[in-house]
Amino acid sequence: MLAHMLGEWLAQAPAPVIPDVPPSAPPGADRILGLVGNAKWGAGIALIIGFFIGLIVWAGGRWVDHHRAGKVGLVMMLCSIGGALLYGLGWTIINGFAAAPQ
Repeated sequence: MLAHMLGEWLAQAPAPVIPDVPPSAPPGADRILGLVGNAKWGAGIALIIGFFIGLIVWAGGRWVDHHRAGKVGLVMMLCSIGGALLYGLGWTIINGFAAAPQ
């Protein structure tokens, strides 16, 4: 009986309307974005340095006929190129996953 009365009361009560509030940045968001920008800059520099160090190791390994050093340098260059591709495409990939379906 009580459950029936409660069900009728809930059915008659108006549903509360939650307003659509636009998002706002939390305090300190500028510092967080600055930190992310610095990390992104550092990653780009690390990729460039990694490529050129790999190039030096590869050339040095070939010059002194040390095949393992040549392979290590080649792997360093390929990893830098792969990382640069992911670095360039990362924003597009993340936004593609995060985009709301329309």
